[in-house]
Amino acid sequence: MHGCGSIDRRRINLLNTVARVPIIRLLVPLFLLAAVSFAPLRAQDELCRATVENAFASIGQNCAELERGSLCYSHPLVEASFADDSQPGDFSRPSQRASVMGLSSVRSGGLDIEQRHWGLVILHLGAKYPRTYKGPGILILLSGAAEVINDTDLATVARIVDPLSSAALVETTLFKNPGIIPEPIGSAAVDELLLVDAFDESGDWLRVVNNGAVAWAQRKDLARLHAMEALPTIGIGAAFPFQALSLTTSTQFPACDQAEPMVAIQTPEDRPVNLTINGVDIHVGSLVTFQQVHRNALSLTVHRGKVTTIFGGTVQQGESVIGILGRRSDRDLQVLDWSGALPASKAELARGQRAQEALNSLAAVNGWPAQKTFRHPPALVHIVERGETLYSIARRYETSVAEIILENLGDEPIKLYSGTKLVIPNRGSGFAGHGSVPLDATRED
Repeated sequence: MHGCGSIDRRRINLLNTVARVPIIRLLVPLFLLAAVSFAPLRAQDELCRATVENAFASIGQNCAELERGSLCYSHPLVEASFADDSQPGDFSRPSQRASVMGLSSVRSGGLDIEQRHWGLVILHLGAKYPRTYKGPGILILLSGAAEVINDTDLATVARIVDPLSSAALVETTLFKNPGIIPEPIGSAAVDELLLVDAFDESGDWLRVVNNGAVAWAQRKDLARLHAMEALPTIGIGAAFPFQALSLTTSTQFPACDQAEPMVAIQTPEDRPVNLTINGVDIHVGSLVTFQQVHRNALSLTVHRGKVTTIFGGTVQQGESVIGILGRRSDRDLQVLDWSGALPASKAELARGQRAQEALNSLAAVNGWPAQKTFRHPPALVHIVERGETLYSIARRYETSVAEIILENLGDEPIKLYSGTKLVIPNRGSGFAGHGSVPLDATRED
């Protein structure tokens, strides 16, 4: 029996050895297959990144001296349509320009790995800025598979012309806007030179545009020139091309994060504007990005400044909201409502950084100042002083009461007494004092 047992054990060991050999031999090809499979993916990812980086780098050489009121096609895969045949409807080579007047829509294409192309377009809008204003106007960047449609009625577009020289006949008050009860913002001495470029709708006021600033003076206070009669009228309802626009982006996942589609809009720091995006009026200043995250959802992220929506909400820098999309017509996707604002994700902040780097490349070749995007600063520790509250601390660091509570919430309620250490998250992200937030915190002086 003992011998038989030894034979059985040897057989078992032999069977185990034989059984292991095929497994090992199978695992090696599997590992090799995995390595072979991942290699093309890595190569595709690297090629994707390189294509996008090359597209962004092309802005500097292709979009120099970009005047307001024009379009620059910086990289292949671009389509544009115009209201008439006076301008080309397609672009055969980078650096081609076109006027935004009469431009109906523009579309940039997604990634083409084989051709190493990635669509990139910049619109430089003049808004109602006078020609004496030397800085950049409104910049709209389309990258990847994105489209912008001009919804502005051309009949309402303001005409901006070269200003005429006039002079104050009397001590003249300058106002912010024309009207019955205007707001004074300055004055001009007798015989002081004033540049004017438009009348208001009543014809009783002239737009003064010295040094790029806009003010209004009563027509009777300025020297009359025969050439003034040819000046255009800029009324309250006067618009500019693409002031009302609809935008969409592809919802498909790109080959790499850098190739994700987006539409970025940058306004001058000191000149926020009113825009109508997908049917909803918003006040923008000064860098936002849009991306269609779902066929029925549009993401808006503020990277610098803030956005105020018609629904009364304010989106601060470093925050995102989602617009719920629906069709109010057979053609256009309209925003039906906005969600509440939430802190932007790392991916959203990175998107804004890519947009800003592209726009800064454009700024460098056009002599404009570079800008920076918002980045959440690291948390800091605040030592509570006598008399402070969560509300006052949140206001001091421009952050949210709720975020302070969540960041410091432990097993015990927060006790506010002199010397308490509080971690302050996301300072500078925008003060939000929520009086309705249930506070378990107690205060001990």
